[in-house]
Amino acid sequence: MNFLWTILFVSFQIVFSSYTPKTDPTIADFKIWIKEHEKAYKSQEFDEKFKTFVNNHKLVEMLNQYYQGKTEFKLNKFADMTPEEFSDKVLMKPMKNVINKDPKKLFAPIANANIPTSFDWRDYGAVTPVKDQGTVGTCWAHSAAQNLEGAYKLKGNPLTNISVEQIVDCDGTSKPSTAQSDCGVFGGWPFLAFQYIQRQGGIAKESDYPYCAGTSKNCFPCPAPGYNKSLCGPAVPYCRLSDSCQAKLDPSKFIPNLKVIDWNQTSLNETDISAQLMTIGPLSVALNAQKLQFYHKGIFDPISCDPKELNHAVLMVGWGVENKKPYWTIKNSWGVHWGEKGYFRILKDKGKCGINTQVVSAILA
Repeated sequence: MNFLWTILFVSFQIVFSSYTPKTDPTIADFKIWIKEHEKAYKSQEFDEKFKTFVNNHKLVEMLNQYYQGKTEFKLNKFADMTPEEFSDKVLMKPMKNVINKDPKKLFAPIANANIPTSFDWRDYGAVTPVKDQGTVGTCWAHSAAQNLEGAYKLKGNPLTNISVEQIVDCDGTSKPSTAQSDCGVFGGWPFLAFQYIQRQGGIAKESDYPYCAGTSKNCFPCPAPGYNKSLCGPAVPYCRLSDSCQAKLDPSKFIPNLKVIDWNQTSLNETDISAQLMTIGPLSVALNAQKLQFYHKGIFDPISCDPKELNHAVLMVGWGVENKKPYWTIKNSWGVHWGEKGYFRILKDKGKCGINTQVVSAILA
């Protein structure tokens, strides 16, 4: 049993003193899961993956017993990953949560905002279908692209799927003064992606520059121009120029009338974030997502979640209230079979998992 899983298991046993274990899954159960999720293992991997599957089954049982249906968890496509593997393959490496203190980069407060009990940009056609980033840390690029999709739609344009791969392949923007950098498949910051698109002069549609970094396709893009090894770490060991920005970027295919001129951030106040969300459109946000691995449905309200350890970027599309509990509605990039058809809800107004600390949006011409 790996170290991080052991810590989680022991801590949950302490908290869930009433936990009653049920029957562990069998190898037959595991083989059914393998077939359902189209997995394949080398013979020497099978036993270790089965152990991980059993451990995760116990963890999910503990969580469901503790939350008593208020939040539900289930084994999903990540059921063969230890917490470390989930962090390494799906999340970004934890990034320092740098709180913006520059008043020039804050959206002006919206005075006398009439904030309803619930709101959702999906009801207004400003959100594209859920995507799947695969087993790489490209969530930041998905989050940035999805923010642009909403902003472009709200300028009176057709709802358009924007290229995530262009951002992953071509954006090596960094801000050394705060140790922030866009690192391709290893993570990045949506606000830096907006700066890249502003400098580049535009971005392509998904259909003209399709996503491949996190898919099973034979795709090996090289690091983006400007890739910062000191902040990002070593680049991927193998790449092909034909799969990279230099070969694929074609400015003639940039989306007409999509010009990023700046970006801004909201305050930490979640009432203000509601007002900005309703006015600006879907917002790019970052959070600590370590405990979302097996989320299935309900309002996510983790026992503990370090708001300073940001490792995932997503899209905030709305809010609501259920059983007197306020929540944010968040679009994820783990496919439609994860969570609530690709979305999750997280407790609102409590700064859960740092959800209110890195809320940004591009500004279009």
